[in-house]
Amino acid sequence: MTPCSSILHQPTLDLPLSGEFIALITTHLAALPNTCQGVVLNFRDPEYSAENGGWHPVEIRLIRSEQPEIWQLDYLTDFSWQGRAWPELAKEFDISWSQRYAWHCLIGELSLNHELSEFWALWRDNFVAYCAMDVFTVTVSPDC
Repeated sequence: MTPCSSILHQPTLDLPLSGEFIALITTHLAALPNTCQGVVLNFRDPEYSAENGGWHPVEIRLIRSEQPEIWQLDYLTDFSWQGRAWPELAKEFDISWSQRYAWHCLIGELSLNHELSEFWALWRDNFVAYCAMDVFTVTVSPDC
C-alpha cells in the first residue's frame, strides 16, 4: 500500500481506487484541520446546462476515521439533467460506502459484484480524466 492510498479508506465496499483518483481526492483534504470530521467535495462544470450539456456535477463526501490521518469514502453522487419538458438536476449514479449500496437511474440498484467494479473503474477513470482537463470548479465544504 502506498502512503497516499493509506490516507483514503473504503469501510465496507471494496471498489478499485486508482492512484490518480486517490491523489485527486487527497489534494483537497491536505489543508483541512484535524478538527474536521467530514468534508463534501463538489465538482461543477459552470457551463453545464440541460440545453447545452457538459460535464455532470459530482458530489463526494468523506468522513474522518478514528485515526485522524485516515479519511473514509462515505458517498459519491453523479448528477445529470433529466426530463424533457421540464428537466431537473437529479441523481444519475449514486454509491454509498457507509450504506453499502450503488444505484443508477437507468438500472436501479446495482449488485455489489464484478459488474459494479467494472462500471466503477470506467466511471472513476473518466472522472479523473475530466478533472485533468480542468473542466470542474471544485468547492470544499468542511464539517469542522
